Amino acid sequence: MSEITAALDPPGPIGARLSIRLQTPGQDGYYDLLGYLEEGNLVRRKDGTAAKFDPAHVVAWRQVPITPTKSDSASVIESLEKIAQQNWMPEKIEEIGSWQLRSNKGFSFRANSTLPLGGKGFGDPGIELNQAISRVIDFYAELNQPAIFQILPSIHRELERSIKAIGFRSKGEVRFETMRIDDSVIIDVGDFLDIQVQISNYPTDDWLELHGDDEISAELMLRTPSKYLHLYQQSELVATSRAAFTEDWAGISRVRVRQDKQGQGFGKKIMLATLQEIKDSGVENAFLQVESENVNALAIYHSVGFSLHHYLNYSILEN
Repeated sequence: MSEITAALDPPGPIGARLSIRLQTPGQDGYYDLLGYLEEGNLVRRKDGTAAKFDPAHVVAWRQVPITPTKSDSASVIESLEKIAQQNWMPEKIEEIGSWQLRSNKGFSFRANSTLPLGGKGFGDPGIELNQAISRVIDFYAELNQPAIFQILPSIHRELERSIKAIGFRSKGEVRFETMRIDDSVIIDVGDFLDIQVQISNYPTDDWLELHGDDEISAELMLRTPSKYLHLYQQSELVATSRAAFTEDWAGISRVRVRQDKQGQGFGKKIMLATLQEIKDSGVENAFLQVESENVNALAIYHSVGFSLHHYLNYSILEN
């Protein structure tokens, strides 16, 4: 049984898995936080979310033994991440064991980061962890790019702590969301009034211009069979999306509404049209990725049926 420590000692050590009991402010009750201590006032939960607390409210804490990641859970997450990689295929991939070192001339974090596959808390690079990290740093240095890891918090706990200790910093939390498009999902694309939807196998110049995309980004997207949706209002392009198909999944990306048309329902309309196209293509599973702080996009995605599958973040080496 783990030893319970009174609040006279600060919660710690950093990186340890802790159960912290805190007094509810202004009340007589208590509540517990369980997770990895990243800072003196911040705990990272098992699901990847962060929780801050006031150290002055700590009543007691104890260190909790780390339980191994369940292989079935890790394998499901990794299988989806492999599909997502094929949906957003970088120009170059090198491997260190099961680690995927991806590069695409700097366009997007996902296509220019290392995905550590293989479970075990830091994947399976086939060599000692610190040596593998050094090789990643050298790989991106030769490309004149910053070293970036794509971290899956529910799997890569040891790796995340190791790279943080040498200067890597997370650039935000991303939600990997999924949904099943079956007969119970009602997709009403009829109430579009003066809206026209055009679908093509290639993005038009207007589609690319709305995103500010260049030749590098276009080349990346065209590496995967995809459908490009264009939403027009009175012959003006107001919204776009991309559905890329890999195995029995469709990955939705590049959802964009023209700035002067935001807040008018076009985001949901382009999503409904995208789901209809995926369904018409005979695919029932869809995924997308969205930053946790993008609450407006999350509201739209959840309204059409998406829900959280797992969290990820991108950790960048800061010079």
